[in-house]
Amino acid sequence: MRNARRTAESDPHEVTPIMSSAPVTLPRFHIRPDVGWLNDPNGMTHTAGAWHVFYQHNPSAPVHERIHWGHVSSPDLVTWTHHPVAFGPVPGGPDAFGCWSGSFVPGLGRPAVAYSGVAESDGQSTICLRWGSADLVTWSEPVVVGTTPHETGVVIMRDPVPFTWGGRRWAILGADVGSGPAVLLFDAEDVLDWRYAGHFADLSDPVLAGLPDAEIWECPQLAVFGDEAVLVVSRWRDNQLLEVLWARGVIEDSGSGAASDPGSGAASDSGTPRFRATGQTGVVDAGASCYAPQVVDGPGGPLLLGWVKSRPDQDAADPVAGCLTLPRRLTLGPEGLRSAVDPVVAEALGGGATSQRVGGGRHTLPAYAVCLLAASGRLASERAADAVLDLVAGTTVYVDADVVEAYPPSGPPVTVRGLGGWSLDLADGTAVVNRLDA
Repeated sequence: MRNARRTAESDPHEVTPIMSSAPVTLPRFHIRPDVGWLNDPNGMTHTAGAWHVFYQHNPSAPVHERIHWGHVSSPDLVTWTHHPVAFGPVPGGPDAFGCWSGSFVPGLGRPAVAYSGVAESDGQSTICLRWGSADLVTWSEPVVVGTTPHETGVVIMRDPVPFTWGGRRWAILGADVGSGPAVLLFDAEDVLDWRYAGHFADLSDPVLAGLPDAEIWECPQLAVFGDEAVLVVSRWRDNQLLEVLWARGVIEDSGSGAASDPGSGAASDSGTPRFRATGQTGVVDAGASCYAPQVVDGPGGPLLLGWVKSRPDQDAADPVAGCLTLPRRLTLGPEGLRSAVDPVVAEALGGGATSQRVGGGRHTLPAYAVCLLAASGRLASERAADAVLDLVAGTTVYVDADVVEAYPPSGPPVTVRGLGGWSLDLADGTAVVNRLDA
């Protein structure tokens, strides 16, 4: 059966530890396949005591072709397990060119995911839905539940994300509407018949109009905090994957303009939601390597995982391209959206087999380490001149082969991909370096 996309030798219920035989030059504690391509996280959900994360995946080669959905799960966000590839393109089907980004569809009584099915190389998509088994391991053939409303001026759309508002199921998608980027709204109450309902957000909002230029707001996400919501979009322009932006706001009834709690399920007068930004904006990650995050609510609050892009000059011998960020918890406060490594993950990585306090000067870091800076410093890849981070005192740095994530005491984290071989320069003061051997 194609829907399982299993190798001939695989037991459909067999799982193997993630990165079980990983070369030492590759990330160990970031989610990635053993071989092949990885990009956007997809279909994140927490069910039956476990987190499940799917991701854009080419199991055949470390290049962006014939995109499938890979699948890992974890009871604690620390110990991850590979499952068989969830599903892949169906020849002659609506996703023949690739099963692109999408989300888990909650509240249906059985597992389902919705994603952008791409049939041709032009990137035009339909909204496809697949039903899953209880363990999320096997999946049905795709069903088309929505199409691009070209007649309304929409040039292209992708990346569906369902949410509940006003007692109904809705969905948002990123789009190019000719005059600029927008987030489209679909009525998805009938899960097999999604109907275009207009714009959820666009440049008519004066705050959103002040964001950096984009052609498409890709992978739109909603993080809900009480009666407020944060819209997260990934900026695509001139075939470049740029920064991930956020805007603080509320979800309003587009008919009355009265703000409604997006998580309340309360009925509204017109029943059509729209996002209105209330002033604060920022970047989700200040580095050059993080893109297309997905946000999902679950135990512990909103959880974010992003794609850590490969470098164009990565080692051609590497069997895998791309990984995911560490799991990050989101909070919303006076300074806006903040993210930090999930506390359970931070605790698991916080102590190394070897701990060393270093002082001023240059220090070559272990390939796998957590560094706690009591002073400002500079981190640089010894093999990539453009991979440099200026760090302030109080920053925690996670080094995982060629991937670095830095979390300062204020402001956004910074994700950078180098080519391995990291050194830390301290002008004065100290840092604690915990080497991670496992």
